[in-house]
Amino acid sequence: MISLIVLAVTFAGFITSAGASSPQPDEHKVIRVEKGDTLWEIASTHSDNIDIRKYIYNIKQLNNLTGDTIYEGQVLLLP
Repeated sequence: MISLIVLAVTFAGFITSAGASSPQPDEHKVIRVEKGDTLWEIASTHSDNIDIRKYIYNIKQLNNLTGDTIYEGQVLLLP
């Protein structure tokens, strides 16, 4: 009987801790590229005092961009 109680308490602990350890998904701003936009312009508008080059790097990583070319109508996630 005691082993059943210990097992139940242990199982309840696993369930409780599973929800607590799950990371929250990052929230990103979503923009649509307008005609004439560049990564530099987007980064300078949205970087909030972060080095623009680093912010561009982060945009490229987040959106799996291999180059600097973006297209009108393209949807980008911003860090």
